[in-house]
Amino acid sequence: MQYISKRIIISVTIAVTAVALLLVLKFAYASSPPLVETGDFTLNRDKATLMGTIIDSGGQDIRQYGFLWGTSPDLQEAETLIVPASAEGFGMEISNLAEGTTYYYQAFAVNSKGTGFGEIKSLTVPENQAPVVEITSPADGTAVTQGETVAFAVTARDDQQVTSIVLEIDGSVHQEVQKASLEYQWDTSEVKPGTYEVKAIATDGQKITAQTIKVEVKAKPVKTEIKAKPVQPAKAASEVTSTAVNTETVSRGASAQFAPAYNSSYPKLSKVNGYFGQFRYRDTYGGRIEIDPQWVKENIVTITLPGVNRQVQVHKDAAPAFIKAFTYIQNGTAVINGKTVPLLSLVKTIDGTWVPRHIGWNINRNLSNHSWGTAIDINASDHYRYVNPAKEPYDPNYILWEKAFKPAGFSWGNSYGDAMHYELLW
Repeated sequence: MQYISKRIIISVTIAVTAVALLLVLKFAYASSPPLVETGDFTLNRDKATLMGTIIDSGGQDIRQYGFLWGTSPDLQEAETLIVPASAEGFGMEISNLAEGTTYYYQAFAVNSKGTGFGEIKSLTVPENQAPVVEITSPADGTAVTQGETVAFAVTARDDQQVTSIVLEIDGSVHQEVQKASLEYQWDTSEVKPGTYEVKAIATDGQKITAQTIKVEVKAKPVKTEIKAKPVQPAKAASEVTSTAVNTETVSRGASAQFAPAYNSSYPKLSKVNGYFGQFRYRDTYGGRIEIDPQWVKENIVTITLPGVNRQVQVHKDAAPAFIKAFTYIQNGTAVINGKTVPLLSLVKTIDGTWVPRHIGWNINRNLSNHSWGTAIDINASDHYRYVNPAKEPYDPNYILWEKAFKPAGFSWGNSYGDAMHYELLW
């Protein structure tokens, strides 16, 4: 009887074990790779956010998930992107996308049974279009008389965003705004008669476009008062002497009382550069000019730039702004990649400041503002270009603009592709 009881116990134990084993095997074989769905994407300029969802874990813990990413439709040479966080719905941001390029992506997830994949989807980064800029006022070919004010109105539009508009008159910047419209009042009271090229330049931070018109400034009519002269007795032939004819040319660019006196050695007259005035000059060679020494003596001074301890020549009325900018540089710091650095370390080279010449050393172009001693070039060797603040937030010239030159009242040439150039426009 006791022997029979033991046999029953053993049989029951074996049966229970077998059932448990079958359940384990059934559960194990019921598990499967995850069920995954590839989601949609959002696109912002050169960045995209990919989305994916784990529909079913497959009865096992998810070990890893992310996306396959590449430019081939079958993703045979794809990059594997692992999402670090844990969630049923997951996403990942991809940056530095090339415009006009189509990319492909596929969500995946991994458990102990294998890898589950969603469908392959694609996204195309649209090609960035240059802004459209229009000078809405005045019309091309407008003629005004000296003393009149010309109202300029400029608008720009872009498929993304207009970041700035610059208005140039004969190559000199007169107004700059960081928005999609610009208005400027041009007082022609001290403008030399002639035809002026007016250019509006717009940028979206990546591409630049421009529109040019011409405006003619006509000389203001000169009123002549005729007075009757008393009749003089005729002189004898022996009393008649030869009188030299006065051929001096009077400036018509500014009021005669303010214009530099005519000098045959310096026959040309510059434009009026705001408070910095105008001067007489002559062309020499290679786009250089020589300015009337009297004007130079009265207006150009030598100063020492704080921090860099370098002597430069500038316009006497611009000297305080230069001192202010370099005082900011001497005392300022910036955080670059998490590290605090002095602004002085960002200044590698200094060019300018007072350099009498034409723009681009081209005698066919207007005079550079360097001729007045109101401009300076920093880090010229690698900054005769446009700096994109969104992509180059740590560019030294962008940081120097924000931290020093902008607070000191300077304009930055970056808006027209000359990031090395800072100038005063008073």
